[in-house]
Amino acid sequence: MIKDLKFILFVLGLTALLPGQRLLAAEHLSDHEEFCQTEPATPCLQLLQRQLADVTPQSVQWFKLTSYQLDYLYDKHQFAALLQQTEQLLQQPALPPVFRTQLYFYHAKMLKSFGRMTQARHYADLASAQLSEMYQAFADPLRMLELANLQAVFGAHDKAWTLLLSAEHRFSKSKDPVFGFELNSNKALVQHAKGQLEQAAYSRKLALDAILPSGQNGKIIVAYGNLARTYQLLGQYGLAADYYEKSLPYMRVDVDAVQQATHLLRLAELYGQLQDRQTALTYLQQVDVRVLGEGHKALYQQLKQAHLEG
Repeated sequence: MIKDLKFILFVLGLTALLPGQRLLAAEHLSDHEEFCQTEPATPCLQLLQRQLADVTPQSVQWFKLTSYQLDYLYDKHQFAALLQQTEQLLQQPALPPVFRTQLYFYHAKMLKSFGRMTQARHYADLASAQLSEMYQAFADPLRMLELANLQAVFGAHDKAWTLLLSAEHRFSKSKDPVFGFELNSNKALVQHAKGQLEQAAYSRKLALDAILPSGQNGKIIVAYGNLARTYQLLGQYGLAADYYEKSLPYMRVDVDAVQQATHLLRLAELYGQLQDRQTALTYLQQVDVRVLGEGHKALYQQLKQAHLEG
């Protein structure tokens, strides 16, 4: 029943709005993971591309599959590809309101990640306005969390925290693992920004506990990595290494290359901090440097010099 309702809301949200009509909400957070589990042997992006080729462009199903594809690119840290796709899609003149809001959301985050702050704030404002209207229309908790996330990402931490506490109170009886994961992940984001690392670690653990039973490997990997990194920053290196190692079995090389390389790199760093040079070297030699971002490549070179050339 709930899944059917979510799909109905998605279809309604993809219909064009006439002046004066209220904006309807769509459920797009993490839906791509559930969709891709229908053919677990097929890489998710390949499955999406195949199905997109079989549907009519600009149809309801096309927008839904494209929405999944955007989520996939974000979850797998394929940020350059996501920025290019959002730029192209936003040039289309007639986009459904819900889909356009999702584009604003991701486009703002991608512009910020590439240092284009003026444009990023513009699209963040557009997304925030639409998300607020969507929340008012349906009181959807995930829309409220998306709005809080945008506030946090762009530095409005007090506003983000107020929204998160409101969502936590209003939907306190929710058993949705994605809601629990997103709520506590965003609380940790704000706490981290305020230097409250111990509180952030607690929220990260709640996020992990919430998402573990879901079987959504992408979110589970993120939850383990976030918690591990927070413990590393707290100087609890053994605990951090343990959580990074627990994330590895959830990964597939063909779809989780960026996260795998990053987690292996952090493990090499952590075992160096634990004075276990041999284990550090073992992990470092497994890192696929080609998929790392510039900051992580610099860390790789430092570790390589310390463990391979030192």
